[in-house]
Amino acid sequence: MLVLCGPTGVGKTEVAVGLARKFGVDIISADSRQVYSWLDIGTAKPSRELRQEIGVHMVDMVEPNRVYSAADFARDALAVMRRLQREGKPFIVAGGSGLYLKALFEPFFEAPKPDPELRRRLEAETSPALYDRLRRVDPERAAKLHPHDRQRVMRALEVYETTGRTMTELSMGMSNAECRMPNDRATEFEPVYAVLTMERDRLRRSLDARFDAMMRDGLLDEVRRLKESGFGRDTYVANAYGYAELLRHLDGELTMEQAVAEAKAKTRAYAKRQLTWFRSLKNAHWFECRDIADGVREVEVLLQQVLAGT
Repeated sequence: MLVLCGPTGVGKTEVAVGLARKFGVDIISADSRQVYSWLDIGTAKPSRELRQEIGVHMVDMVEPNRVYSAADFARDALAVMRRLQREGKPFIVAGGSGLYLKALFEPFFEAPKPDPELRRRLEAETSPALYDRLRRVDPERAAKLHPHDRQRVMRALEVYETTGRTMTELSMGMSNAECRMPNDRATEFEPVYAVLTMERDRLRRSLDARFDAMMRDGLLDEVRRLKESGFGRDTYVANAYGYAELLRHLDGELTMEQAVAEAKAKTRAYAKRQLTWFRSLKNAHWFECRDIADGVREVEVLLQQVLAGT
């Protein structure tokens, strides 16, 4: 199956939509921000009308105050992919979250299913209290997380309380027979990676221009509505690039100019990290994306081969 990926701002969604319209495929989104409802402008989320027209899945899965891990994504995405396969509906995966893609195609341990009661109990605690507890039970995992990264801190505690093992232990492969996912699940869908790329300076300019366009489209108002609705510092909003900086602006910590400059810098740094991850993929097909039409033309030959099984 084709997996269309690349750094943020390179045009993945637009190229995926072009392919969907031309070949009649559905799209499984692998975007770790678009899974959250309410976050629309700042995630460049496809409109509801577009999603209904071509079939886009794994968008608006949870509200920003809920934990949604890579393991959650893999479980839910696999369910959608299996259903589409049964229905004879072709599909592609499109997104830039390396962690989501790794969880989907290279799962390293059987993550426990969400426990609603446990999640409600964890959500009732403050972020400092949660992080403190994680430092006691899994200091290695805690050291990799920001104390205000509430979503991942809660997920690590959830795994520990459900399995009796820390995420660090599980990811190191302790008791492999128990921790690893069955082989058939790991190889159920074989990814053929198509990586969209762009000349570095052009990508930087594109990212800056895209954020400016988001601001004109009302991103600050979107962040304000999130804050007023209770989705503030203890939710995913405080960790999402663009949203986090504007939230700090609304809280009086940054001027508007500082917030915009910091959001752009962090987005550029994120794109750089994404490219580093994609370069680690073996046998990936790389395509220079000069514009959307060109991107569709570049990738469609590979998609045709994948759909034909050649």
